[in-house]
Amino acid sequence: MLNSKPEEAALSIESIESVTPGVSATADDVAVCVVRCVEGTARLGMVFQHRGSAVGAATPRFRLTAIEWYGKQVEQLDTVHSGKVTFKGAGAETLATREVLNSTSQH
Repeated sequence: MLNSKPEEAALSIESIESVTPGVSATADDVAVCVVRCVEGTARLGMVFQHRGSAVGAATPRFRLTAIEWYGKQVEQLDTVHSGKVTFKGAGAETLATREVLNSTSQH
């Protein structure tokens, strides 16, 4: 029987390279960060939120849209590995160095 539990991952932000606000009220902010995967496997399309945030409409969520590992675009980042990632979502200015983002069950 297949495991129905969704995959989980946690990313620690090592540095924030850029944050670009969305160009319209409906566009997502874009943040490029160097992260270290501290738990699980982070995959493209996963949604992350601030650690300890309650699930709710007011909690900023960020979709993982790109992963660069040793200069190559990849689809996942495994535990203990670091890479440059791109997040999209409103509230990217709330991201901070040394913060840990946890994946949510929303994909």
